Amino acid sequence: MLRRIIPIKQEVPLRKHQRKIIMMVGPTGVGKTTTIAKLAARYAYKLGQNYKVGIVTLDSFRVGAIEQLQAYTNIMRLPLEVVKKPEELVEALLRLKDCNYIFIDTAGSSQYDVDKIEMINEYQEKVHELPIEKVLVLPANVKHSDLIDIYTNYSRLNINYLTFTKLDETKSFGNLISFAHKTKKSIIYFSIGQNVPDDLIVSDSTFLINCFMNNSCIGR
Repeated sequence: MLRRIIPIKQEVPLRKHQRKIIMMVGPTGVGKTTTIAKLAARYAYKLGQNYKVGIVTLDSFRVGAIEQLQAYTNIMRLPLEVVKKPEELVEALLRLKDCNYIFIDTAGSSQYDVDKIEMINEYQEKVHELPIEKVLVLPANVKHSDLIDIYTNYSRLNINYLTFTKLDETKSFGNLISFAHKTKKSIIYFSIGQNVPDDLIVSDSTFLINCFMNNSCIGR
């Protein structure tokens, strides 16, 4: 019964000539930047396809945000574009036109700070002709009502999928199951720690159910 009610998005790697732009959005401190580093490493090196991967950051507000991404991209030898104004995003994406996957990191903000969430929309509007998947990154270690508040206010960005982080920092998983069932938004990844790129799991309803039944999901 639980498997039927948990919406899951299956990962389908691109063909060589295809291109996908993925924007990670969500509150401050949920692990968007680390999740992007894990995904970039996964697609660039772990799938056996050697996809070309590029990263764009819109987060020029948080101290150390750019440096953190630069450290990851230097190690992985991936291009990084720093965008400080909405009009600069078009040029950044053009410079990464040969990449199969482009991950866009956004500045985190309180789910109640509607103005900052709307700023992300300003960036989107500058590249409205390009399809961008919006993935809402949510922490597993908050209560159901907080998840609903985050989702409600970030929904103005037309969220496509969910990714849950911090599954290693909680022993309660019923809130994730009920939240995913209520919103009907498919889960695409789970993050179970800080290690890049290892602590990332492609969404699997059985994995989440096992976490729920065992009150723990450290490792597989």
